[in-house]
Amino acid sequence: MELRKLPLVDAFVPETATFAAAVKELFAAQVPAVAVLDDDRRVVGMLGERDVVAALFPRYLAELRHTSFLPDEALGLDERAQRARDEPVGTYARQVETLDAGESQTHAAERFMHTGEQALPVVDQGRFVGMLSMAALCHARLDRVADT
Repeated sequence: MELRKLPLVDAFVPETATFAAAVKELFAAQVPAVAVLDDDRRVVGMLGERDVVAALFPRYLAELRHTSFLPDEALGLDERAQRARDEPVGTYARQVETLDAGESQTHAAERFMHTGEQALPVVDQGRFVGMLSMAALCHARLDRVADT
């Protein structure tokens, strides 16, 4: 079954959106990531939940294994969030590979396993058609065998 036949979510923001607007769309869409699109609906990046955490909290946290000794520095965290709010989403979006709408579910599963992403943009002739989450891919597989 081609990816275009799966339940894709129209979760995207224009590259001109602010970080705050992109985060709002991300949480409203209820998928782990949104595509960042140019005016021609081509994917220029992706903003995921992990990218949001990285933008709002110090990057050195990724290097630590235990942080219970660190108190929240509310003022510093608030300043970070304030700076991020009005930045263009492209500042925080990252390059990501896309899946072609005509590709197989097996190929999508392999890409999820090798990229570590929870959702990937699906394109048709280079233009965005929707986000495919790993959960949606797995549900589609399970639903198919339940119907037989």
